[in-house]
Amino acid sequence: MYALLLSSLFSAAAIAAPTIKTVELPVNGSAEHVALNCVAPAQRTDKALLFVHGATFPTRLAFGFEFSPGDSWLHFVAKQGYLACGVDFRGFGTSSRPAPMRAAAGAAAPQERANDAADDIAAAMQYLRTKQNITAIHLVAHSWGTIPAATYASRRPPGLKSLTLFGPVVPDGSPGPHEEVKGAWFFLTAPQRLEGLRFKSVLPPGKVLLEPQMETRWAAEFAASAVHEAGDAPGQMRIPNGPNADIADAEAGRYPYEQKAIDVPLFVVYGNYDTVVNDAQASQFLAKFTGTAFKWRLRIDDGTHVMHLEHQRRSLYESVAAFVRTVSERQP
Repeated sequence: MYALLLSSLFSAAAIAAPTIKTVELPVNGSAEHVALNCVAPAQRTDKALLFVHGATFPTRLAFGFEFSPGDSWLHFVAKQGYLACGVDFRGFGTSSRPAPMRAAAGAAAPQERANDAADDIAAAMQYLRTKQNITAIHLVAHSWGTIPAATYASRRPPGLKSLTLFGPVVPDGSPGPHEEVKGAWFFLTAPQRLEGLRFKSVLPPGKVLLEPQMETRWAAEFAASAVHEAGDAPGQMRIPNGPNADIADAEAGRYPYEQKAIDVPLFVVYGNYDTVVNDAQASQFLAKFTGTAFKWRLRIDDGTHVMHLEHQRRSLYESVAAFVRTVSERQP
């Protein structure tokens, strides 16, 4: 009886949970498109959060990953009354793939660099403003995605109200030149990526931070999300290499934007086990954004670089919600 009741409740939750709907948007008037994945709030709104994913996996494996029906960061935001959307960059998810990704990796330069990705964000922003009548958009970016997000924000676009950088890529302080990233794309398997997300090398022995659904479902859903080219080994996914080139530049202190050009409120948030940014680096990084007078910085304990997929994800959700709410209360 108890098992039957639980099954009924789970089925009811699945029915009640709003679905993630995807729309394809043209980029720069070309034949290429980006996928915008959205969860709508119960009531029509003129405000939105736009999420920007990192270097290897798309929205539905990140902010839109449902740990149970209706339990994702996108769904959390929609319940707060915002239109919650995540854009898949070209080469990821159901967005179109740059032509060089269908050829040999060495035949072209790294694909989907930050400026290209900033154009993808612009397409999503334009759609939200003109087709959904959204007047206030808060941009939330993770990892490599913080680079194109900040690049886009430096253009000072209309409608952008704040910028959140979760686990931003910062200069690593290492001496000497950084290795040049070559090739249009690289191979990756879902099990390889999942192993990296465990962060065993930095966590204390026996400490597990990933949510259990990551172990049971995530890798299979990641593998299913990718387009496989004929002739590639089973399970091998082609991932754009542009993000890795941008990361190498950022770690060397080179960004495709001027930090002082960003004038919207800014929030830098990260976990204490993050391997990309620490307290000192975050402070130095944030200090360079002299164009905005409203800046927050927060470290959340028991979180790694992928805290949005871990036990502390709700602390992350709530901290970003508090920032957005505070910004909204300060602005007319």
